Amino acid sequence: MKKRSLWFLKQTMGAERETRVELLARARAHGLASFSDAPKWEVAGPTNVGGRMTCLVCHPKDPDVIWAGSAAGGVWRSRSGGKDWTLSWDDQAASLNIGALALDPSNPDHLYCGTGEANLSADSYPGVGLYQSLDGGETWTLLAPAEKGGLPARIGMIAVDPFDSAHLLIGGVGSLPSEPESGLGGLHMSQDAGKSWQREATIFIGQEDYQCHSVVFHPRRQGWIYATFTEGGSRNGIWRSADGGATWKQLSKGLPSAETIHRASLTITPSDPDGLYALAADSRGFVLGVFRSVDAGETWHDVSGNRFGEEREISYANTIAAHPTDPAFAICGGVDLHLTRDGGRSWKQVTDFTANRGDSWYVHADHHALVIPPSMPNRIYDLNDGGMDVSEDGGRTWSNRSRGLAVTMYYDLDIAASDGRRLGGGTQDNGAQLTLTGGSDDHFAILRGDGGWMVFDPADAHHFYASTQHMRIYRWRQGTKSEVIFGEESERNLIWMAFIAMNPKDSSNVFVGSQRVWRTKDDGDSWEPVSPVFDNSSISALEVAPADSQRVYVGTENGGFFWSWDGGKQWSGNLAGATLPDRMITRIETSPKDADRLFVTVAGFGNHHVFRSLDGGWTWKDVDAGNLPDAPFNAVAIPAGSPKTVCVCGDAGVYASFDGGDTWANLTRNLPHVRVTDLVTDDSGNLFAATYGRGIWRLVL
Repeated sequence: MKKRSLWFLKQTMGAERETRVELLARARAHGLASFSDAPKWEVAGPTNVGGRMTCLVCHPKDPDVIWAGSAAGGVWRSRSGGKDWTLSWDDQAASLNIGALALDPSNPDHLYCGTGEANLSADSYPGVGLYQSLDGGETWTLLAPAEKGGLPARIGMIAVDPFDSAHLLIGGVGSLPSEPESGLGGLHMSQDAGKSWQREATIFIGQEDYQCHSVVFHPRRQGWIYATFTEGGSRNGIWRSADGGATWKQLSKGLPSAETIHRASLTITPSDPDGLYALAADSRGFVLGVFRSVDAGETWHDVSGNRFGEEREISYANTIAAHPTDPAFAICGGVDLHLTRDGGRSWKQVTDFTANRGDSWYVHADHHALVIPPSMPNRIYDLNDGGMDVSEDGGRTWSNRSRGLAVTMYYDLDIAASDGRRLGGGTQDNGAQLTLTGGSDDHFAILRGDGGWMVFDPADAHHFYASTQHMRIYRWRQGTKSEVIFGEESERNLIWMAFIAMNPKDSSNVFVGSQRVWRTKDDGDSWEPVSPVFDNSSISALEVAPADSQRVYVGTENGGFFWSWDGGKQWSGNLAGATLPDRMITRIETSPKDADRLFVTVAGFGNHHVFRSLDGGWTWKDVDAGNLPDAPFNAVAIPAGSPKTVCVCGDAGVYASFDGGDTWANLTRNLPHVRVTDLVTDDSGNLFAATYGRGIWRLVL
């Protein structure tokens, strides 16, 4: 499992995240008072970066008209081939997690949208069912709720029968096998345009949960359907029905043994629809093969040769498309894109995610959808973790078209106290992003990969630290970047995101958490470990108290709480006690005026998420007490000029207390229904919220 997935599982307490998705959808109506006369949240960007996109459909007659789904940011529409975008989804919809889109071939204004991302990562959040639009995406209605209809928690594929628009198929990934009411995965069929559904393949695959990642109708043979299944054994692989789904045949001639075939994607060659290509993953997520059939699936040949040996993560990023008029032309993607023009006899890697941004062969990594418009077959749309890239010459050169897609997924956020225009943070697979103007459309990456924590020097906006995964820490001084390396590689590799905290009284004194605390006293030139390994889990929260910089507080993924009273020389034992739950401590924040007064937020479920101590952590009070939504909470912020104001955020929105945590009110208001990962305040009374799927938002407190 990817380390990002493990990190998210610890924050959400694993699969319990899925069984509570309806609770999260209803959290807006939580019974706390809200500020009806308060100003609304405003988008603070970035609108020029992009984020993880999962699916795309194109108007059959106009190749510039497209709809694209994002992993956690809703559906977006472009009428210019992606040169600009508008949101085609309600930010207040029950789910912004999009897994699949489809058009009715007989009416391109009739769209279907499957919610829940099916990319097999712990941050692939579930959805609430199947939506439809009858007006080209202007409005959407929930056609089939997953909670009532038993649909998959994550819908990764929708197919509409070209001979019968009322015949729909969806493929997906389920929730917990022990929670069938949440919706099992697999193939589901409707014969009445989505009003009612039945779960297919229970006879030949089984009643238990299984996955269905790809479904295609044969465009000329009525009743012919192809689908890929993963059930964990001999019934894996590619199946075909010739009678509209009543019976199925497992296709095997020329394919590897079924149990070796894991996630697979399919495409039919439109100009010769008895031709198919399939990209399949092995059990480790590497390429098992690219398989081609020219006889409607009766026989297959592995045409991948040995040309995909370095391609990986096919269980997460797996997509393939065929040319509308040339059956020998196919393109597929995992981390990079590969193309054949001769039916698989030869392949060429046509993108390189390690190239410089702006190079004609640079395309962001991790590909989730490929679409070649029938009316413009030289154009290729590619949806990936960085938004959308487009080739106008059949894959030879590429350009990014993500401007306007406000779907960036943030891990954390910080703002420069001495210059509120400087704002930045770490993002999923789009590096550490920064703006120097506070604008929404001029953010830029200062680091690549998965961006981690960013902290600004309170007195000097040009002096800051930022990081990427596995404790790769960088320092900026007056525009000069330097990497600071410390500790053993084995220790760094244990950590997905290392928390960074700067001494507010001495910016050359910086702390970093692995499973122990590291400190520099000379602004990163040298480092030393200043604590023991606390409880054999990673440090998940680290705070240097503004009111007393000798106070250093630590929280761990196991729920431990420790502190030092002398700048890191000596440490307490675990002070979590019986009050703090045994769940990840996601943030620690001290009062700007009182180092003994502190708040912590914790992950997971259980009606206890925000705790307060008035004596430096020796004793705790549950100030949530079930009054806040039962969902993971991720951060807490206390404005420097208003120490009685406490703002907290989590998977169910933003909440505030103006009496030091005794009572709470809902601050979510018009904020998109998306996971809120971090909160920061500036000196002007603005509250900034970082979201995992809709970028950064600003509110005047």
